[in-house]
Amino acid sequence: MFQAFRANSRPLLALMLPILGTQLAQTGMGVVDTLVAGMAGTVDLAAIAVGSSIWVPVVLLVSGIMVGLTPLVAQAKGAKDKEASRSALQQGIYLSFIIGLLFMLLMLWLTAPILAVMDVTENLIQPTEAYLTYIAYGLPAVAVYQALRSYNEAVHLTRPITVIAITGLIINIPLNIMFVNGWGPIDAMGGPGCGVASLIVFYLATLAAAVYTATSAHHRKIQPLKRFAAPNWEKISKLTAIGVPIGLAIFVETSLFCVIALLIARLGADVVAAHQITLNVSSLLFMVPLSLALALTVQVGNALGAQNPRKAKQIWKHALMMNLGFACINGTLLITLRDSVIALYSQDIAVAALASSLLFYAAVFHLSDGLQVAAAGALRGYKDTLVTLGITIISFWCIGLPLGYYLGLSQSAPLGAEGFWIGLVVGLSINAALLLVRLNFVSKRAMIHTT
Repeated sequence: MFQAFRANSRPLLALMLPILGTQLAQTGMGVVDTLVAGMAGTVDLAAIAVGSSIWVPVVLLVSGIMVGLTPLVAQAKGAKDKEASRSALQQGIYLSFIIGLLFMLLMLWLTAPILAVMDVTENLIQPTEAYLTYIAYGLPAVAVYQALRSYNEAVHLTRPITVIAITGLIINIPLNIMFVNGWGPIDAMGGPGCGVASLIVFYLATLAAAVYTATSAHHRKIQPLKRFAAPNWEKISKLTAIGVPIGLAIFVETSLFCVIALLIARLGADVVAAHQITLNVSSLLFMVPLSLALALTVQVGNALGAQNPRKAKQIWKHALMMNLGFACINGTLLITLRDSVIALYSQDIAVAALASSLLFYAAVFHLSDGLQVAAAGALRGYKDTLVTLGITIISFWCIGLPLGYYLGLSQSAPLGAEGFWIGLVVGLSINAALLLVRLNFVSKRAMIHTT
């Protein structure tokens, strides 16, 4: 048992660690935007905060759709089908252009109406719109970059993508300072300057990923960007059918947190601050199980491509054990170090007291989160994504959010932010249980069809 676990955990960790570096680097860009905008002034910081609440779920939706490329390429690699691997990337790039341009136009068109619905104050409208305009123009690059990233990670070339992501983060720092504060002939733009910096980094990262994929010796046998085929709408439709549910599932989950933040806003600044601290810390720690889940998609896809569903089941079982271990570590860190972590964010006694309470729920939250994200990653390896989307919607929006609203804001049980976090824990636990049932069913079905 231990030997099998060790044999499966090593390749998973080898894939996971560079992916974790990539995830942290991409998260770091948002941190840099916040820090630099805060130096420019309160209005600029608020504009970035409002803008981020709009564009981050959209970018995750766009990127999630292109993650659908990963299981296709992973299974092609497992089957040693070079032509299928090349075709998947090429058709994925066509889809990424379509998706990127579509969401660019939607963001440009809908930004003003969304800000009106959010009832954003007058002084924030102009900088927020300007910031989101620059982000919108970068969405085509985001989509193409994710297609290239998904392909490279599916063929186990994760480190170059990590290097590109970290380089982008490093470049983003001086670009932010330059455009936000001004430098030489460049006038100070304030918060919108963060959008310009992000726009430049989006396209530089995409160019770097394309150059690597086209010229690297590791791609010499397949040459995925040479002999480009014409668009094959049947293959593009197949990729869309896999990717759209993935993107929507990610969007459903991330947008839920945005809605909760808006609902909690009526409870006052202290509650909002405590919730934001808890969410920031939890999101950072979530990068660990998420990275393992992304690696799991590749490993399960490889095993299935090699017509070895028993191996695929063994891999995801051991990955679940690993993520439970990571969750226990994360939970222990949250509980034992929560006061020290909170002190880094705020010295306000009321905020610290509430955040300390919320971080306890976040610790419990990570146990279910580790299981559900691993189960979802394994299901992507099986190319089973539509049912996952349905389970996610039911768990979060039909159970978790209504329960959180009742516990947090109703007169019967006004627990405030704690009520919403209890709802999240319950919704996430149900999501994990249902995904595990689905994963077991899909795994058994794959073994029956192979024999």
